[in-house]
This record gives sequence, C-alpha cells and structure tokens, in this order.
Amino acid sequence: MNGTEMRPLPRFLKGEPLPAGYYDPPNPYVSAPSCHVNLPALSYYAKKTGKKLTELTKEEVKQFAI
Repeated sequence: MNGTEMRPLPRFLKGEPLPAGYYDPPNPYVSAPSCHVNLPALSYYAKKTGKKLTELTKEEVKQFAI
C-alpha cells in the first residue's frame, strides 16, 4: 500500500460520519487526540472473543467508552 489508497472502514464506523483528517497520515510531533475508548480493555476483549479490532460492532465498542 503506498498511502494513497483508501483502507476499508472498521465495522463500528460504517454509516458514521468520519472525523476530519481520518485518512491523513499521523503527525508524530503533536499529541494524539483522545479516542474516548479504553484501548487496552478493548484490545483484550477483541483478543478474548477471537476478533480483530476492526471487526467489532458499535455496541461492543461502546462498552469501553470513557
């Protein structure tokens, strides 16, 4: 992938408006914005259920909102 191709959306973002700059490359010199999700717990849940993070539904992700 050369960076100009669009990646498929995660399942939990389908039908949702994307935040501005969603496909922009990350800038390592600025602080990352908060994603409002407990990522370690969400990652553990995905691994425990045998899914990838991109395969989780909105309902599953909402369980880990902070």
